[in-house]
Amino acid sequence: MFAGIELSDAELASFVEHIDKDNNGTITFGEWRDFLLLYPHEATIKNIYQHWERISQVDIGEQAVIPAGISKQGNAFKYLLAGGVAGAISRTATAPLDRLKVSFAVQTSKTSIGSTVKNIWKEGGTLSFFRGNGLNVAKVAPESAIKFYVYEMLKEIIGKDDIGTFGRLLAGGTAGAVAQTAVYPMELVKTRLQTYVSEPGKFPSLGKFSKDIWVHEGPRAFYKGMVPSLLGIIPYAGIDLAVYETLKEMSKTYVYFDSEPGPIAQLSCGTVAGALGAACVYPLQVVRTRMQAHQAKEAARYDGMADVFIKTYQKEGARGFYKGLFPNLLKVIPAASITYISYEAMKKTLEL
Repeated sequence: MFAGIELSDAELASFVEHIDKDNNGTITFGEWRDFLLLYPHEATIKNIYQHWERISQVDIGEQAVIPAGISKQGNAFKYLLAGGVAGAISRTATAPLDRLKVSFAVQTSKTSIGSTVKNIWKEGGTLSFFRGNGLNVAKVAPESAIKFYVYEMLKEIIGKDDIGTFGRLLAGGTAGAVAQTAVYPMELVKTRLQTYVSEPGKFPSLGKFSKDIWVHEGPRAFYKGMVPSLLGIIPYAGIDLAVYETLKEMSKTYVYFDSEPGPIAQLSCGTVAGALGAACVYPLQVVRTRMQAHQAKEAARYDGMADVFIKTYQKEGARGFYKGLFPNLLKVIPAASITYISYEAMKKTLEL
């Protein structure tokens, strides 16, 4: 216990190394001043350590991000609340790009951004671009909470406080899979809402929409596309982590000349890593989205995940698996930036 926080010798050494730019074992006034230049809160030891511990966490809107070391603090609920509000603001701000991405992903014929935007606009103007966003925002809180508590439970099972990189990857991936399974029906209904073609002013209510899926397709329909969704979790997390560490080391070597990158640089590394990870698993997202949007009464049936892969490749080639990737990448920078800024603002509001 030091200054009101619990940390191991390794964590303390890592914290000192982060500030000690010339690696001489002593933190000078200049090094301490440089570290605090971009620090957004009151410079107490506890706040500084918590800030340093979390600056590598970047949420690009694809899935809930749990801040590292949150379990060591006494305000876990407040941190989850801050993250949930930040995620909600970010997802709402980038909702038009998400709607555009989903619309592209389900189209099997050639189309352009202009024609897709025009078709969405015809359905109800500006509000059409935010269709399904309510559900996307509503699932942030339960997804974050489930992921956090499952992650903590797995740490207890492993029996270590510091479970290492591989342990975080495995525990985080498992927790993400459990959380995603729990909120998946909301994800499917959101996709159906976004891909439903209707005349202006003639859109069914959310309750009726969900009831129709239950009556005509059965309860199993709410889990269509879950397999490719779960398959993408570990590869995404692995690529994200590997790229982030690589970029961080490169910036440390070639940009900062052996000094530790600051918060903005680490945020940039995290954003690029998240974008690359999302791009690598994007074919699985396309398959998932097509399975979610597919209704049993449609003539062109999909008989499972393999059938979607085969038919997509036969009709559209390899490019078919990347439809909607451009608007998906466009939302990465604003999503990461808005999440980060909103999260910092919420921490200040909640006095964290």
